Amino acid sequence: MKYYKIEKQGHGLHVSGFPEAVKLLKIDDLKSKQLAGLALHDYDLNFALQCLDGVNMIAEQPYALRLGLWRSAIVHYIKCFMGNGARFSLDYRKIYAGKPLAIQNYEFFQLLRNKNIVHDENSYTQCIPGAVLNREGMESKIAKILCSSFHAEVMGQESFSNLRLLITHAIEWVTWRFDQLCDNITAELEAKSYAELYAMDIVTYSKPADGDLSKNRNAPQR
Repeated sequence: MKYYKIEKQGHGLHVSGFPEAVKLLKIDDLKSKQLAGLALHDYDLNFALQCLDGVNMIAEQPYALRLGLWRSAIVHYIKCFMGNGARFSLDYRKIYAGKPLAIQNYEFFQLLRNKNIVHDENSYTQCIPGAVLNREGMESKIAKILCSSFHAEVMGQESFSNLRLLITHAIEWVTWRFDQLCDNITAELEAKSYAELYAMDIVTYSKPADGDLSKNRNAPQR
């Protein structure tokens, strides 16, 4: 997927690289919403891939940096397949159709994200309270109350390679579907007269306000 430099000019946006262009038309239908969702998925998938690349660029210590990038890669990857009210979700069974091992690996990372990284539910993380008992005859029988914490991580070479393959294949599928939709939308717009096209609204952008944090960006405006 190719990216272009976009600048805000007046009330609209200008895309560099098109010297004969006069307007950036806003398209707002079902296909365009799917297109926007694919573009956002592409961003998250590529971000996940960059996080994986970053793991190999950081020294073993501090370990938290490598682990943070690893977990971020998983979260942003699985994010594309989880339902939300602002964009459609990718279907892993469609993307990895005919690849049973890929489906199995995806389901592993989904469970890892849901049950361990984001929501701490399974035995990959355990904390066992205990009491340190002194030898007999000491003034205090209990020396200390403490917790023994255990954190199982799967950031090994096999898991790393599996996640990279999953992300790379998902990016390829998203790019293919994005290009397909672009061709369909282009054909529909080309069928319109120039006057109809020129009369269409332009693309505009408004930066988010503080009150937008809790709002769905696609919710109807009141």
